Amino acid sequence: MVMGEPRREEYKIQSFDAATQQLLKTALKDPGAVDLEKVANVIVDHSLQDCVFSKEAGRMCYAIIQAESKQAGQSVFRRGLLNRLQQEYQAREQLRARSLRGWVCYVTFICNIFDYLRVNNMPMMALVNPVYDCLFRLAQPDSLSKEEEVGGPSTEGCGGGLPGAAAAPGRGAAGEDEWAAHG
Repeated sequence: MVMGEPRREEYKIQSFDAATQQLLKTALKDPGAVDLEKVANVIVDHSLQDCVFSKEAGRMCYAIIQAESKQAGQSVFRRGLLNRLQQEYQAREQLRARSLRGWVCYVTFICNIFDYLRVNNMPMMALVNPVYDCLFRLAQPDSLSKEEEVGGPSTEGCGGGLPGAAAAPGRGAAGEDEWAAHG
């Protein structure tokens, strides 16, 4: 954090109830004191409902992962986050059918996670194919014909300029099982 810069974490969690705000603040400062799988689920759940938050959540997840790594040398939060992202990815067509807004928020969130989370200064390879699949799905004619899915007034603050979009290389042969290897 640069001196004089507002604390973004506090800004991002204003839409949560007081107990959840406290849970997230504790996770950022003292990750060993909270249930990090619960924190991961709270962040994913909120990201699927709030596209503005889903754009900011990658930075928060990165901060929690860094704090946990420094404090305990573990990756409980990252594993919980990736497991939950995998569950949502496997149900992506059902999510899209149920809620275009939730789908757009999910794509925004997974791209943001791809952008922020690194392993040895490289993007998480486990996320390459899911990010590609999601972006490819958005480029299909039935998606492009839906203003809510690809942009416009109803999705202001969602999607557009998704981080990591240009970084998703050509599709490889790895499937959904790749997630587990990198958790």
